[in-house]
Amino acid sequence: MGSTEPYFKRFIFILIDGGPYEVFKALIENGDLPNIKKHVVDRGSLNKAISTFTSTTGPAFIPFFMGLYPGTANVPGLRWLSKSNFQLPNRFKRPGICSYMGFEGLHFATDLPEGFPTLFDFFSPVSNIYNPITRGCPPTKNLTRWIKPLVYTYGHFSYRWRFVNQIAERHLHRAAEAGDQFIMCLFPAVDAFSHHFSMQASEVMRTYREIDAAIGKLVYILQKANTLEETLIMITSDHGMTDTHTHIDIPRHLDDGGWRCLHYPKIWRQDAVSASMVSGNGMTHLYFKNSSAENGWGERTPFEKLYQMGVISSLIELEGLGLVAGQSETGDIIVQSRTGQGKISYDSQDTDHGTSQNVANSIKCRDSLRFSYEFTGTDPLGYGVHYKTLSSRETLRETYDSPYPDGIVQLWQIFNAERTGDLVLSAESGYDLRARYEIPEHHATHGALIAEHMHIPLATNYPIAAQCIRSVDVFPTVLSLCGHNVAGHPIDGRVVK
Repeated sequence: MGSTEPYFKRFIFILIDGGPYEVFKALIENGDLPNIKKHVVDRGSLNKAISTFTSTTGPAFIPFFMGLYPGTANVPGLRWLSKSNFQLPNRFKRPGICSYMGFEGLHFATDLPEGFPTLFDFFSPVSNIYNPITRGCPPTKNLTRWIKPLVYTYGHFSYRWRFVNQIAERHLHRAAEAGDQFIMCLFPAVDAFSHHFSMQASEVMRTYREIDAAIGKLVYILQKANTLEETLIMITSDHGMTDTHTHIDIPRHLDDGGWRCLHYPKIWRQDAVSASMVSGNGMTHLYFKNSSAENGWGERTPFEKLYQMGVISSLIELEGLGLVAGQSETGDIIVQSRTGQGKISYDSQDTDHGTSQNVANSIKCRDSLRFSYEFTGTDPLGYGVHYKTLSSRETLRETYDSPYPDGIVQLWQIFNAERTGDLVLSAESGYDLRARYEIPEHHATHGALIAEHMHIPLATNYPIAAQCIRSVDVFPTVLSLCGHNVAGHPIDGRVVK
């Protein structure tokens, strides 16, 4: 795949699951991560980047590895329902309904759109550690393919996530010693311990320090092999976090309102007319069965229809629910809060994602796409400004440090997916959208569109001066720094310098 003169010959990608930007930055400044500071940040930079909506493990990996939004890839959440495929008598035959938790997580890589490369396709040899995106990675180099389900289950029920991280560390160091050109290593324990305890729990802080020690040993290995200068090292996270004090029971609320709700694990409920598919617990997709549909649940229900049904007014009464978003009959995105309503409009485009070619054509149209945003009452996204005909990059810059960073583009992209709900809900800080069947109980949340969940650290040993970076920009930027030309590949991200 064509190349130019590379800056770096190797790339090592470290992903700390659930590491918020503000926490990571404070640890760097307080001297708690001396190896990362000395060998990565001081040699390069630490940037505040923007994750993607939904800010959840799995979908939030797609931008890094493919340069695509989850909406573009039609994988809009950790759980989803395809209204056009969810029907009797084979209502649970894929791709009707999905949860990537547990066994169905094995389907994650196969659900990605065909015809688009991943980072693994540009390097050889490669190693993959715990990462669910395996396309392009030879099975023998997917180092944790057999052990991951076992150790994740063990860590979940025993709380021994340090052991799970230690396995990742050993594989990371062995792959570095073997000289692999691209190594992807996911450390899951920060996210797991935060869910189990809290973001600032002693187990979480200890895990950060252990990861830092692992980076120190990694650098020693590279120095010993005289390959440190030619190795690009990047440390980031897929999403941020907030501690949780209140759980909102969305399915029960829908049941009480007369919209019998199907949800995990109760996916066999009979006569259900709605469905809640939660991701990270900070967001959920809501689907409503169309009474006029002859087969299945029909097409996406417009926001106006759901408003007439009383669904919108019922939901916004809930304390802790930050916003409700849906698509209008005109194609605009409507954002509703308790005190105001916003409207995201954009230039017309082809949104048919039935084939890879359609996806590619849609992406090519996006350079000329222009976004507008207006609101009545109190701005539900907190911008306080009416925007007219902004480019994607301009909307990013305008909203970067707002309560809902990049919210205009992020809501637009998620509604590009056929599997996205009729409504998308995002919780406020301190709340989540799942009150039952989360064992053990979660004490920290992610997945929402709020800044605390969307802001992620991006530490590299090469300085990146750009002030506004999306996670979807990592894919083309890394490939450019490693000498690969990505101009011929339709993607959502852009090279940042």
